[in-house]
Amino acid sequence: MRQLSAQRIIEPRAAYIMNTILRDVVQRGTARRAKALGRSDLAGKTGTTNDQKDAWFSGFQRHVVATAWVGFDQPRTMGRREVGGFAAMPIWIDFMRDALKGIPESPLEQPPGLVTVRIDPATGLRAGPGSSDAIFEIFRTENTPKEAVNHNNLPPVFGESEETLPEQLF
Repeated sequence: MRQLSAQRIIEPRAAYIMNTILRDVVQRGTARRAKALGRSDLAGKTGTTNDQKDAWFSGFQRHVVATAWVGFDQPRTMGRREVGGFAAMPIWIDFMRDALKGIPESPLEQPPGLVTVRIDPATGLRAGPGSSDAIFEIFRTENTPKEAVNHNNLPPVFGESEETLPEQLF
């Protein structure tokens, strides 16, 4: 396989954050089927056009990039379940299984200037002690949320008001 190189134009922290977002597509999103390859260094994005006329998956590992596309030469609907994660994913997996033979896993190194912060998903603020459903997100050091969520001051959830909230029993 011939190796190509090009000038880096994306700031390393931005590239790392984008890479983690696209890895999440494989780890927890619409491309979970790629986990069948048993690698932690895969990332990508599924795609489907309106009316399921085209389906694709563009995915990568540090050294190999590939896109699988499924559709007709003359666009027409392929069917209800013919989306990127179902129609194109198996093709990509079969290709990458062979393409990655002998290539060791090579996770991207986190560059300096990034931090992982526990975030409240409902507000985007730093998670407080009462944030049981908090998630971890990566931020540039200078963009880290400073304010922590205060669950006592949150507005009511849609459909709830003080009149409809149950009485506290204990």
